[in-house]
Amino acid sequence: MAFLEYRPTQTLYQFCSVDGFRGILASKEIWCTDLNKGNDPRELKLGFQHFMTAFEFVRSSEFKGSVGDFLDKIKADVERYQNTQRAFCACFSLIKDGLPMWNEYGSNYSGLAIGFRPSAITSMPGRIQKVKYMSDSTPDDFRQLVREIAGDFDRAHSPDDLFYWIDAVTSVMAAIIALKHRSWAHEQEIRFVHMQTSEQASPEIPRAAFSDGTEIYWKAPLKRDGQRGSVEYKTFPFGRRAKSTCDPSRAIERVIIGPRCPLTRIEIQADLEANGFTNFVIEASDCQIR
Repeated sequence: MAFLEYRPTQTLYQFCSVDGFRGILASKEIWCTDLNKGNDPRELKLGFQHFMTAFEFVRSSEFKGSVGDFLDKIKADVERYQNTQRAFCACFSLIKDGLPMWNEYGSNYSGLAIGFRPSAITSMPGRIQKVKYMSDSTPDDFRQLVREIAGDFDRAHSPDDLFYWIDAVTSVMAAIIALKHRSWAHEQEIRFVHMQTSEQASPEIPRAAFSDGTEIYWKAPLKRDGQRGSVEYKTFPFGRRAKSTCDPSRAIERVIIGPRCPLTRIEIQADLEANGFTNFVIEASDCQIR
């Protein structure tokens, strides 16, 4: 199931090409790309570095002595986690119709935007996060984030409680992963993130679970060709889950037709219905292309 750092209450949009749209309808799956390849890797590294610098500042100035021991533990575990875990991410937006989104993600205005009902995504095994936009020139923002995180944990909690500290470290990593430069704030991005160890884990230990309790185990990611070479990704079925089955029929609430999309409303409706989708709305983009 999804751990909800952010609880979505409105439609989540994913912009895509015509081929991507038809691929999603046919497979009824969301592709989650290795975050190091899906974004500018410099941004991820920079966010991690700024966060750890802020972590050290808050520890030395505001949690002096033994009262800050829990921060030392979290910091050490986060650094180890960074080197042993991989984040696979699917990106959505609260924006259903905007020129920058069509240009960047909607196949140069010729694609579509699929609006998913929140329940279709929250059933998947991972974390749902609202991206936090920050500037690397304002260290106080990073320090405040560290303070907020530090306030969430019991500093006197037993260091032997493995599951408590695993959750603590995972939450910190999730916060770091959700950082993005403020120049992208117009995207209003929501991320679904699935974490998996880089190395193959024991096939007997479940790594996560769907919302109905169905457990999943370590599985090697798939590969595809991307702009920066080979990209690894994982796929997860979307829709409402019950008794180990997934029903995607009502997962799509709305489809927005891009400004230059070659498909007609009738063709889009036929594609949706042919793949078993119901109770959806189709509308044209209101954006104007000069």
